[in-house]
Amino acid sequence: SGLALALQLARGGVRVTVVDKRASEAAWREAYEGGGSLLTPANLLWAQKLGIQAQLRAAPGCEVVSDWIGLSNPTCVTNGKVNQRGGSAYENDEADEVDPASETGFLRRTLFDKKNYSDAACTYLSLNQNCIEECLLTELKRLEGTAQILWGHAFEGIDGPGDGDLGHEEGDGESVVCSRVREVAGPPGPTARITSRFLAGCDGRRSAVRRECFNKDRAEGFEWKEHKGVMLHMMCECRLKWDLERRPYRLEQKSLNGYGPTVGGGAAMPVPGEDKSLYRLSVNAPFTMWASQIDGIESPPPLSLLQKQLKPKLPRGTELADPAWSKYYRMNHFISSRFRHGRCFLVGEAAHAHPPVGILPMNACIEDTHNLAWKLALALALAPETDPDCPLLESYDAERRPQAEEVKRGIAGYFSDLMQGKLKPIHYAHNDCGLFSVYSQSPALVASEEGSSGKKGGYRFASVGGLAPNCTDLLLTTTMKCVTLEQILLAPSGKGALKHKVFCCSGDWAIQLDSPQAMDSLQSLEAERRDSLQLLTWEKLQQNIEDNLGEAFVSACEFFIVHATSKIAHGDGLDTQLLGQTTHIVDSEAQFAQTYFGKEDAFGGVLVRPDGRVGAIGPFPDFLRDIALYRDIV
Repeated sequence: SGLALALQLARGGVRVTVVDKRASEAAWREAYEGGGSLLTPANLLWAQKLGIQAQLRAAPGCEVVSDWIGLSNPTCVTNGKVNQRGGSAYENDEADEVDPASETGFLRRTLFDKKNYSDAACTYLSLNQNCIEECLLTELKRLEGTAQILWGHAFEGIDGPGDGDLGHEEGDGESVVCSRVREVAGPPGPTARITSRFLAGCDGRRSAVRRECFNKDRAEGFEWKEHKGVMLHMMCECRLKWDLERRPYRLEQKSLNGYGPTVGGGAAMPVPGEDKSLYRLSVNAPFTMWASQIDGIESPPPLSLLQKQLKPKLPRGTELADPAWSKYYRMNHFISSRFRHGRCFLVGEAAHAHPPVGILPMNACIEDTHNLAWKLALALALAPETDPDCPLLESYDAERRPQAEEVKRGIAGYFSDLMQGKLKPIHYAHNDCGLFSVYSQSPALVASEEGSSGKKGGYRFASVGGLAPNCTDLLLTTTMKCVTLEQILLAPSGKGALKHKVFCCSGDWAIQLDSPQAMDSLQSLEAERRDSLQLLTWEKLQQNIEDNLGEAFVSACEFFIVHATSKIAHGDGLDTQLLGQTTHIVDSEAQFAQTYFGKEDAFGGVLVRPDGRVGAIGPFPDFLRDIALYRDIV
């Protein structure tokens, strides 16, 4: 998470210092052990915006996984025998037999739509986490003028005028965080001092930043909440010699020759890479070890113990060989009671740590960085004296902590349903892919108008707090080339990647925004559409938007006017010159209007945040009020 956050900030022009206690790059690589192996479709879009998707797809052994439902339903092996094939067929129903109005029908339809993103751009990627980290490090090293890495240093604490303060003013009046770091190697020496505007703890579940900055002396009522599991588990990566095809497997052991209750379980997951015999195996430890404290066990689980526990669950004749690493773990979840305190933030496993199983843990860490990076960059760019308690920065905790709770519930629910035989893979496929997650409660979202879905800020495909859906066949008048909305939203363009994007559906609307009638509902606007005395051209439309956003925030936005025809009318009589650069889009099929507003002749606006989520959406003139509220937030 540290490299991901640093790269996004540095790409946005923010100076970043990364402190890593490992002595060098070589030591950093040697320390790698385990990690995630599946990048979700939502985070694949993040990688595209960051400009690293092509490198990830070219990584050794990287595989594209398009069967989303199958990921949630691996093939089951009971007492060494394959007793049920995994994949979509587990549902035991065909698409044409499902009631479209049912929950399953809805989930099937939304999974098929994928928010209009193409199959090529929207899949899972199976690759080692170290490939992602290597790619991030390579890109970060190219930004030497903006980013630096202090190898061989450890964070020790912060200096401040009081125990409860996480920042103080320097001589120039700026509020800063003063961090103390020391060299790890050699005899204890003097500590160095790093002055920064913000501090992000990306240092894992044993986070020093959390220990020093979020303790009860500084953050009243802070808790590092532990949700404990009972069983002790073991995990390893090794070569697996067997005759089964290379795919994920769920392992179980049942008494009474396979007809009794389940007495043990595990999993075998192919490890991405060129060695096709390499698997990651997990299995429960012997019952006599369940009371043991992991930190008190002197050595990792030996191959002999792993073989003993896995033997009843694997096909006869299976051999385990050449373990790369092994470890004990419990199904424990740790979630901080707050992710932000003053100018200090917790990111990734420093904020929430989960068992090393499934799709969600690694991807949740990436989503933390995507959520926080643009907020820090915007706070630094717009207001050097930003109040650390402002809604923009507070929204990081409000948006990401509930998602950490969802990860906990998702993992616990999956294994509970699995053990009880109630598993619905399509439900977990819908939740795990990340495309359909919504930040329902956040101060950095504005939803004041009820959309066509019956919810505030909710429309057919788009909703406030959700990822912006894609549209195709949009003609850019600057290049006269057809593009997709995905290409516009995810263009990796340096500082532009951290900008908001404002889209306006324009048309030949005869309205007068300053009239009393114009401030009524959308229906009133439609009634006045042809009878008003003033023609609202796109220039006047954008001018009204800029007036409501304010000059400072306009610099953090890009503006797009969506027209139904290439015959774009230009007016005159503007009070002032437009501040923002405008890009014109011709949408002859009205895809944008239908996708975002559910009607072809929509007259409204959409504000998309730098993380790709809809920050505000609504008809004019209500949209003007919404973006004014959003401006006050940021």
